[in-house]
Amino acid sequence: MRVNVLRPEELDEGQLAAWTRFQNGDPLLASPFLRPEFTRLVALVRRDVMAAVLEEHGELRGFFPFQRRRRSGRPVAGGLSDCQAVIAAPGWDFDARALVRATGLAVYEFTRMRADQSPFAPFHRKVVDSPAIRLDGGFDAYAQERRAAGRNVVTQTMSHARRLERQLGPLRFVMHDPDPRSLHRLIDWKRGQYQRDRWGGALDVFSHRWTVELLERVHAAQGAGFAGVLSTLWAGDRMVAAHMGMRSSTVLHYWFPAYDETHAKLAPGRILLLEMIRGAAAADLRAIELGAGDDGYKDRFANAASAVASGFVGAPSLQLWGRRLWHAAEAVARRVPVAWGRRRADELLFRLEWERSHR
Repeated sequence: MRVNVLRPEELDEGQLAAWTRFQNGDPLLASPFLRPEFTRLVALVRRDVMAAVLEEHGELRGFFPFQRRRRSGRPVAGGLSDCQAVIAAPGWDFDARALVRATGLAVYEFTRMRADQSPFAPFHRKVVDSPAIRLDGGFDAYAQERRAAGRNVVTQTMSHARRLERQLGPLRFVMHDPDPRSLHRLIDWKRGQYQRDRWGGALDVFSHRWTVELLERVHAAQGAGFAGVLSTLWAGDRMVAAHMGMRSSTVLHYWFPAYDETHAKLAPGRILLLEMIRGAAAADLRAIELGAGDDGYKDRFANAASAVASGFVGAPSLQLWGRRLWHAAEAVARRVPVAWGRRRADELLFRLEWERSHR
C-alpha cells in the first residue's frame, strides 16, 4: 500500500470523483461526515486536518481523513464527529496498523468507526448501536411501522403539535432555513442548555470558536452531494425549535437540536423531528442517522441501527502507551465503588479528553 498524505484542498478533481464513487458503492459510507466536502470545511477552520490517499499496485483504493496533533491522530472534527471510516471500495482489505503507520501517525483513536470495517475490528474497545430512521417506504410506511412496533410516537407527537398550535398560533415548518440569525439563535439555545447541564457533565462545544465557524460554513454549503440543513419550527411568529444538521445525497444526519425551554412541556423538539422525518421522506432521502447515545427519543423514533466502535490502533510508541494508560484510567473510574465519586471521576476524564481533542 502506498499512502500520500495531503491537505484536503490539495485533492484533485479525479480524486474527489473517486471518493464520491467509493461512497456511492457502499451504503455504510453514505454519512455526510464521510463526504469530502465536510473534511474540506473542517480544514478551513482547523489546520490539522489531513486526507490520506491510498493506492495499491498503482491503483487508487481509498481515502482516510483524520486530524493530526504531532504523531497522534483522531477523527475529523474531533468530538463533533458521529461517524468515521476509511472511504474505499467494498471488500478492499488493508492492514489498519500499517495504514496508520504509513500516514506518519504513532496512534489513531476512533470514537464512532463503522464497526463493519473489519480491518479495525481487532482494535475495537467498545461497540454500540447508532440508531437511525429508515425511510425506504416513505413517511406513511414509517408511521405504520412505528405503530406496529408499539411505538405510537407519530400520533402522540401530532397531538403535542395541536396543543402547541392552540396556545401559540399556527405552526410553520421550514426544512432548510437559510437565515444565519436562526442558526445563531439555535447556538444561543444550545449554550444555555450546556450551561444549565454543566454539573451533569455537559460541555459547551461552542466555547471553541472553530465549532461556531464550522456550523456557519456547513449551514452555507448547499451542494447536490452535501448540504447543511437548518430546520426550524415556528408557532405564530416565534421560532420554538431548531436543528442544525447536514445531508449527503441519501442520508440526513441529526446533529444539533435545540428548542425554546419556555415551551418544553409541549415537546417542540419532538414536533420538529417528526416534521423533519416527513420532509426527508418527501426529499427521497433514505435515512436520518441519529448518532449513538441513550437519549429516550431515539429509541422511540428509530426503526434501525448500525454498529459503531471506539478504540485505537498504532505501533509501539509513547503515544500508544499514553492511550493505553488513559483507557486504563477510564476503567478504574468506572469501578469507583461510590456512585457520586464514579460519576465525578468519569466527568473529569470526559472533560479533559474533550478539551484535548478540541484544542
